[in-house]
Amino acid sequence: MEKKNYKWLIFVILCLAYMPGAYGQYQLTVFAPNLMSTYGLTTSQFSSVFTSPMIIAIFLSFIGGMISDKVGSKKVINLSFIIAIIGLIGRIFAKSYMPFFLCMAMTGFSQMFVNINASKITGSWFKPEQMGMLMGIFSLCGQLPSAFATATTAVLFDNMTTAFIAAAGFAIVVFVLWVLIGKDKPNEPQNIQIAENIMDESISMGESLKVVLSNRGVWCISICIMMVLGCNVTLSTFLPTALNSMHGIDMALCGTIASMVTLGNCVGSIVGPVLYTKLKKVKMFVPLIAALSFVGVLMCWRFESIPALYILTLFAGTALGAAMPIFFSAPVLLDGIGTKYAGSAAGVISTLQLLGAVLIPTYILTPIAGENYSLLFTLAAVCMIIMFVVGCMIPEFGKQASPNS
Repeated sequence: MEKKNYKWLIFVILCLAYMPGAYGQYQLTVFAPNLMSTYGLTTSQFSSVFTSPMIIAIFLSFIGGMISDKVGSKKVINLSFIIAIIGLIGRIFAKSYMPFFLCMAMTGFSQMFVNINASKITGSWFKPEQMGMLMGIFSLCGQLPSAFATATTAVLFDNMTTAFIAAAGFAIVVFVLWVLIGKDKPNEPQNIQIAENIMDESISMGESLKVVLSNRGVWCISICIMMVLGCNVTLSTFLPTALNSMHGIDMALCGTIASMVTLGNCVGSIVGPVLYTKLKKVKMFVPLIAALSFVGVLMCWRFESIPALYILTLFAGTALGAAMPIFFSAPVLLDGIGTKYAGSAAGVISTLQLLGAVLIPTYILTPIAGENYSLLFTLAAVCMIIMFVVGCMIPEFGKQASPNS
């Protein structure tokens, strides 16, 4: 197969590889009552089971990134899929809380390592100017399995066992495709910089740690993505209850309105890279998106008009999702990082991304606001002010960055 076509096949398989973990995880939302009764789970235990793949990623993303830079993306993704498949198969036979928890935690390995290595692999095959749109598609593919699992699991499967078998089968098929076809880098790199990175793979973890943690761009991107996730998760989690409490809207309708946040994230993952290619300046793009998100989050819950709530919530979700593909493409494009240290950089970014999703809503905003939803969403909007300020400090990127520059 010609290299021009082969790189697109690689990208398609990479996107597919991002899906099995999320699909298996979000099957649980449909079977929550069955799980809690079958295994005798409390609400807190179910929550811990559901979030266990994310907990794994929080603690292991940074180390995983350094390992990826050291031994190569394909090898670590291979191993991560084996672990995830064991978890997906193991949960079929789990009979109590702890085995089920451990199996679910194992399912997070494939998604974590694919996420960490996506920018590194894509940047090795494609031109820098294509990265924004490609990572937008990749980001969209990360959201599709959760929506598909939530919408279709109850329709397609009569019981948990058959659903879990299907998820394991899906992961096995994707793993086989990745092993047979997937490559983390081309035999003939597109440019001199990638060739130099491929020739010099003897990277110590200490070197990766020093380079990545001393890079201003990595920290700026990490803080920005942390703010986006904290704001986005707060809005999508508490909006249904807030609309019901503040405006007396039926809960079923509140849930539909809140789903516009996720739909908007999907739209933003495509619209954002298009806007970025027009502006061509990170320091213009990120503050603009932060300002639009600030307005959207402040306004999307204030009105009793149902059409207005739909429109404003969709706008807020789109704005919040618009910068994510650019942030995901940053590791391989940042000056001083490049493909050589992209895994380690992505590990840092992924860690703060997940910390934002977990810590900001649960341990910072809700303890301050309590059930005062006006204050809660205002505080969530403040995250966008922080993103605006930090966004002004992000060093410009857009060319394949040299790890030696």
